[in-house]
Amino acid sequence: MSFFLVSSLPRQRVFVLLCREPCLSVNALKDMNWDLSQWCPLIDDRCFLQWLVKVPSEQEQLRARQISAQQVNKIEELWKTNPDATLEDLEKPAVDDEPQPVGLKYEDAYQYQNIFAPLINLEADYDKMMKESQSKDDITIRWDIGLNKKRVAYFVFAKEDNELRLVPGDELRLRYSGDAAHPAWQSVGHVIKLTAQEEVALELRASQGVPVDVTHGFSVDFVWKSTSFDRMQTAMKTFAVDETSVSGYIYHHLLGHEVEMQMVRNTLPRRFGAPGLPEINASQVFAVVSVLQKPVSLIQGPPGTGKTVTSAAIVYHMAKQGQGFGLCTQ
Repeated sequence: MSFFLVSSLPRQRVFVLLCREPCLSVNALKDMNWDLSQWCPLIDDRCFLQWLVKVPSEQEQLRARQISAQQVNKIEELWKTNPDATLEDLEKPAVDDEPQPVGLKYEDAYQYQNIFAPLINLEADYDKMMKESQSKDDITIRWDIGLNKKRVAYFVFAKEDNELRLVPGDELRLRYSGDAAHPAWQSVGHVIKLTAQEEVALELRASQGVPVDVTHGFSVDFVWKSTSFDRMQTAMKTFAVDETSVSGYIYHHLLGHEVEMQMVRNTLPRRFGAPGLPEINASQVFAVVSVLQKPVSLIQGPPGTGKTVTSAAIVYHMAKQGQGFGLCTQ
């Protein structure tokens, strides 16, 4: 936890705010020969110092509105989408509606869908808000042309400035607001690579009208796509209305019903790895064997444990044996 310290510099009416950990331990600050005995905390007896935050009078305290911690959390969440929201906005219809809690068991697939569909919508709205909020202005562009003759824009998108990690295949919108010499312009492209210099290589769809003689003053926006969320909603709808979409065992297993464990009979391969992929270790082999013999399996583990290679080996062997399967990765 960081604590803020405050000190007044000698002969100057200037105050310095500094966190105790880790800022105060930085060697560069130690070299300034500050008198640490003059430093004092900003918080005393669980209250900010009076010169920093004025203590309200008794009359002001009587006029204050008492709100609960739950209301505080809700108004803070509402500020993310509406910075001007007030407590009165919490009383509007549908604002305070909470989604139904998930359960360990469900009566049928319709109840399953009715509970999870609103949760997926909330996740989609949050994902869209996060991506659209990561726009960045004042971007400097370095222009190039790819081997396919398409225009490529190189620019730096600092990691600390966005919470979303860029990966090849992501779509971005490059914009130029225009000036006296150049009209406004924009084009969508996809990330083709991230260079060692932390540059993003964006291959543009537009081939005409690209302002290649301009290098400053561009803006970058994330392009949000609902594809993965649409697939989830479609899968749950199919699960609810189509009784033949999954087997009876998987149906009851997903709904949390008690069912007798089933085993899938098939011929196990001699080699559990897949061609062109790294060799898998003993624990990964055990995972492949288990999945090939069970109708439903869950593979989980920390990053770097080979879940992708293991899943690829499972898909290879199932496809080779002609088995139908569904794969969900997270």
